[in-house]
Amino acid sequence: MKASLFVVATLAVAVHPALAKKPPPAPAATAGPSTAVTPEIIDAIAEEMDRAMARLALPDAPKPFHISYKVTEVEVNDAIASLGFITNATERHFVNIECRVRVQYDGLDNGNFVIPREEGLDGSAATNLPLEATPRIARRAAWLVTDQAYKEALVQLRAKLDARTAGGLGSTPPPVWSEVPALVSEDAVLVPVLETKAEISARAEKLSAAFRDQPHIRDSRVAITSYLERRWYLSSEGTSTHDTRRASGLIMVVNGQAADGQEVAQYLSRYGATAAELPSDAELTAATKQLSADLRALIDAPVLGAYTGPVLFEGAAAADVVRWSLAPQLDGTPVPLGLPPAEAKRFGGELAEKVGARVLAPMLSVVDDPTAARSGATSVIGGYKIDDEGVPPQRIEVIKDGALVTLLTARTVPTAKDRSNGHARRVAPGGAFHGTATNLTVTAKGGLPTAALEGKLLAQAKAAGVDYGLVISQLDDSAITATTELAKRELIQLITNANPDLPPPAVLAYKLGPGRKRTLVRGVQLGEIPVKAWREVIAAGKAPIVKNFLASTESYLDHKIGGVDEGAVPSSGIESSVTTPDLLFKELDAVPQRFGLRARPAVASPVTK
Repeated sequence: MKASLFVVATLAVAVHPALAKKPPPAPAATAGPSTAVTPEIIDAIAEEMDRAMARLALPDAPKPFHISYKVTEVEVNDAIASLGFITNATERHFVNIECRVRVQYDGLDNGNFVIPREEGLDGSAATNLPLEATPRIARRAAWLVTDQAYKEALVQLRAKLDARTAGGLGSTPPPVWSEVPALVSEDAVLVPVLETKAEISARAEKLSAAFRDQPHIRDSRVAITSYLERRWYLSSEGTSTHDTRRASGLIMVVNGQAADGQEVAQYLSRYGATAAELPSDAELTAATKQLSADLRALIDAPVLGAYTGPVLFEGAAAADVVRWSLAPQLDGTPVPLGLPPAEAKRFGGELAEKVGARVLAPMLSVVDDPTAARSGATSVIGGYKIDDEGVPPQRIEVIKDGALVTLLTARTVPTAKDRSNGHARRVAPGGAFHGTATNLTVTAKGGLPTAALEGKLLAQAKAAGVDYGLVISQLDDSAITATTELAKRELIQLITNANPDLPPPAVLAYKLGPGRKRTLVRGVQLGEIPVKAWREVIAAGKAPIVKNFLASTESYLDHKIGGVDEGAVPSSGIESSVTTPDLLFKELDAVPQRFGLRARPAVASPVTK
């Protein structure tokens, strides 16, 4: 099996508006430059890259025209606690080297192509380096991963050429690997020192004890992480640059079970550049009480029936619907060739031919800015100095007054005139990085206060002939809430019946009736939210919410099936944030969610009095 990069520096954060008013914390002591990856190690890898560009070739095969290396050093401290006791606490520190090789023949290169049943063959290879590596060890590792990546690239190119001969690439000209200027910036990027394992363990233990002696809570956990990721990027074009990312995060999860056997969950996630930007212990203790109360109410709540009508996404759910429905469509990278259509939908493409057209309601505009460190007064974690192809990011106005201005691009672009705008943060099958939103801001003209927004929801519900409007406050995140209790037959049922095109189910939703009376409901599964639904956003709120989160590289269903292992803060994906006001859609569908029904325990909880 090919080694893969374990990226720990991508975590999920949701920041409540009330916490945004905190003043920035005082500067912390810095973690200092790397002691594991020295300039001598980077020089040794660069020397091996030069040797490969000059000498690497197989008989009757094209030589590489581009080689790049990404060296990643990760330090992470994790703590997981339940009922006042630590269940796992770790300190991890590792270094990884990844090589990507590109080859070409007859006007075609190997990139952005998926070999049927061989998705892992993509012209890349990786391995871990020892923390005490020497230049000799680093050069040997670079030699071996370069050789493997080159041979894979040749196999991928051969398959792509065969597909073109058979007509499998279609009539559209193949995507282009665009040129970028070389970037040289090797100075260390210093970040605050990590919180220690002892510090985060003590905090997790204390917070988790709040969920003791509550019979309605079937399971609970508190997890805290503190991590940094140092990254070096080198390419045969002359780029040699460095970046460091740093974050701290906390999640709290409680699970319960309704009378009909349906499992329900509530969760909270908070992240910042350091623990000083997380809520205080007093605020988090109050949050544990709210989670418990919401779970208790959800257990007793009725299941929503089938619904078609207006839907208001408020607070965290507004950011969630942007994340799951809109953000993937802002990718300007061509969909991987050879990928099955059902899977290709995960990588957008619906807006590729609509630049200049109205794609959202005229009141809405969208900007993505990876150069930003804050959104208003709130820290955002989606910023970076270089993307995953070594390109500096740009602030991009994607949509203005509902009209599509441009898309987010990586180096694989539709035509020779297109260029990367520094948004390569997600790799797709076939090995191409895709343009990805990381600090996405949605703004709306004519925003309404909450009372007026709810009034508009009720008016639209009446016009649609329904007795109530639907308000959604939070969608599920299976990277945080999934359990590992599923039996084999339940897994089969889930895989068979799941629709991967649906957004995650709601974990907190209400019917809004006359007099703005709210009734909590459970089991709310929204139907597919197509891009065209965004043209019928009929109102928006006044105040924005900022939510930082992990944009996982795996699907919601993958996490649901695989569970959350020991319950740590998620440790793979893309640091991201969404800033948005509440959003009112004119009409969406919702149906009762049937998954999660299981027999209740035969004996009451041991804490039942």
